[in-house]
Parts: sequence; structure tokens; C-alpha cells
Amino acid sequence: MIDINEKQEPEHVNPFTAVWLKTRKAVRYTIEEKKTGFAMMLVLLSGVGGGLIGMQGSGSGVLLAGWLVLLLALTVGPLAGLASAALMSGLYLVVGKLFKGTANYSEMFKAVAVAMIPYIWVAPIVLVWAVSSPETYFADPFAANNDGYGTFIVLGVLSAVLSIWGTVIQSKAIGEAHHFSAWKGFATLIIPAVILGIIIFIIIILFVIMFATMAF
Repeated sequence: MIDINEKQEPEHVNPFTAVWLKTRKAVRYTIEEKKTGFAMMLVLLSGVGGGLIGMQGSGSGVLLAGWLVLLLALTVGPLAGLASAALMSGLYLVVGKLFKGTANYSEMFKAVAVAMIPYIWVAPIVLVWAVSSPETYFADPFAANNDGYGTFIVLGVLSAVLSIWGTVIQSKAIGEAHHFSAWKGFATLIIPAVILGIIIFIIIILFVIMFATMAF
């Protein structure tokens, strides 16, 4: 007699490749079969790509040597990624409970880590670019003396595609961890962003009012 309550083994997949089109399977496999250390490794590696993409077009790297760009990418990026993943996991855990989600913090952290894998794929490309030609990678695209519009367009398109598909992946990952739909996962993803945006907007308005008052 088959026990219908018997726990089924998750399908064995490679999270690094399955995350693109089989996000839920990649997340479930990681939650059930991988330890938290594996998730932390994913977050640290993705921090390199995420950090460099965030610095692209900032103008800050024009004055940096290639080795310094590499050093920053390998230190600050992973630490920032780890802090971000830890914070967002807590927020998605709390907000997901509003939709009757069932994940715990460890499961949500693993889901967030899997959703960050695309940045690992991008990291080698942008890292080589930033180290070999920082004057084009970091150059401010709106600067009067900048001729690197081609770089800006390429990186802009890459960032846009990664952002859009990354949102789909994150929504599915959150949904799988909480055992609900990707649409609820998207709501769980967007609510903290909206709340954070409102808080930042209020803070900016308060500072503007304060400085305006002091000026007069």
C-alpha cells in the first residue's frame, strides 16, 4: 500500500542552469537537498556581478586601476550581496505570511540565493570588461566628453533584460518557498519595494522642507 503522505524527493536539477526556465524545481531542489552554506556561496558569487552592474556608468571607475576594480568587485560586492540577501529574505518571509506563505527563514534565504544565480553568469563578462577597459565601462554616459555610448547601450540592454527576467525568477522563487503562486510571489516581492520607496520619498521631502526652512 502506498502512503500518500510520504514525502516525495525533489527532482534532481542543476540550479545554475535550471534557474532560467525551471525556477521552481531549482528552488525546491536547493531547499530540500542543499545546506545554507551552498546558498551563501551563491549569494557571495552573485555579489560580484551585481556590484559591478550597479557601478556601470557611474563615472567612479574612470580613475581606478584595473587591479583596484577587481579588488572592489571581490570584496565589497559579495558582502553587499550577502547583506541584501539576508535583509530581503526577512522581508519576503514576513510579507509572504500575509498571503499565508509557509516558508521559514532558511528556506526563503535559499530561494533568494537561487534567484541571484543569473548575476553569477553575468559576473565574468562584466568583470573582464571593467578590468580591461574601466574608462569605457564606468564612464558617465551623459558626460560631455564621453564617446562610449555603445558601451552604455549594450550594458543598458543587458541590465534591462536581466532585471525583467530576474523579476520573473524572483517571483517564482518566492512562490515556491512559500508554497503559493508566482503572482503572490510577485506581490511579496513588490510590496517591500513600494514601502521602501515611500519611506525614502518621505525622508527626501522632509530634508527638502528642513533645508528650505533653514534657508529662509
